[in-house]
Order: sequence, then structure tokens, then C-alpha cells
Amino acid sequence: MNKQLRTLLADRAVIRGRITLASGNVSNYYFDCKKVTLSSEGAPLIGEAVLEVISGLPERPQAIGGLTHGADPIIGSAVMCAAAHGQQLDGFYIRKEPKKHGTQKLVENPPSSGTPVAIVDDVVTKGGSVIQAIDGAESVGCRVVAVIVLVDRLEGGAEKIKARLPTAEYHAIFSLTDFSDIEEIRDECTRKSGRPLHVASI
Repeated sequence: MNKQLRTLLADRAVIRGRITLASGNVSNYYFDCKKVTLSSEGAPLIGEAVLEVISGLPERPQAIGGLTHGADPIIGSAVMCAAAHGQQLDGFYIRKEPKKHGTQKLVENPPSSGTPVAIVDDVVTKGGSVIQAIDGAESVGCRVVAVIVLVDRLEGGAEKIKARLPTAEYHAIFSLTDFSDIEEIRDECTRKSGRPLHVASI
């Protein structure tokens, strides 16, 4: 299953060209994971992959959430897959700033205070979006027991997330090395590390 998901991400989500990332860094490639998370082929695979991680956690989260908009389709996929398996899993999402009208909420569908939750995101670079989501979840009393990301670019984000919340489990379904057969990724990793990156088998 993860092999099929990895192929989808490699084929559809990797965008070539010099692109400025949210971190401010310039890269020769970009993961536009919404091309997969918002597809009928990718969504169920992502939901199953997230549930597989959740099933192995020391403490099972009762809800799953993250910073809008990157996390939104992942949350929906995981919730739907949980229902298909007869499991209870609620979803919530965190706005980048409180809504300016209506309920003026920062967190939509917030779990009850003390609820164990998992934070999800599509791509981690420096970890800023995940840390913002952790802050938002904790602001309504959630206990963040896990962070699950679709792709980790291996640029220090995981370390910052673990420093922010050392008690939480951190899981990346894929890391950059899983895409080392893509020339732009292989070349950039080699340049940063100073040594050739092993080419992943497909």
C-alpha cells in the first residue's frame, strides 16, 4: 500500500523548478501533496497509512487534527477510513488565526479538554506548521500524543517538533530518501550532505 502511495507522490506531487518554500529556503523541487491527498486514488491510501501508524502508537489518539489547509484532506481520509474499519476517530482543524466573525474559533470541532490527539501534516520542512498546530491543540486542552506527517524533507523539522513536544511520538510515513530516484531530490541531498544519496528502489 505504501509503495503505491509513494509512487503516486513521486508521479504527481513532486514539482520541479526553483521554488521558495514556506521556510524561506529555495529548493529545486517542491512537494505539492494536495495533488494526491485530494485525489480519489490517493485519499484512501493516505487514510489507511495514517491508521496503520495510529494502530502502533503506545497511546491511541481519540481525535486527529492539524493546521488548515495542508492537514484537512488527511484528516478527512483518516476519519473516513476509521469509520470503514468500525473505529471511532474524530477530526478537528486549527486555523492560522481565529475566525474574525461568527464563533471566532481558532480550533474547529475542538475535542474535549484532556483528549489524546494526533497532529498531522502533509509536508514537514522546518516544522513551523506542525508546531503551530500543536500550540493550537494545546490551547483548547488537548494532549498531543503523536505527530504524523506524510513527507519529511529532512531539513530539521522533526528535531524542532521533538524539542517542542518530546513526549509525543513522531512518525513520517515517507522521508526524502524514499524519493532518491528523482534527480532533483538526489542532487540536492547530495549537495547538502556532501556524499551521494543512495537511489531508492521503486
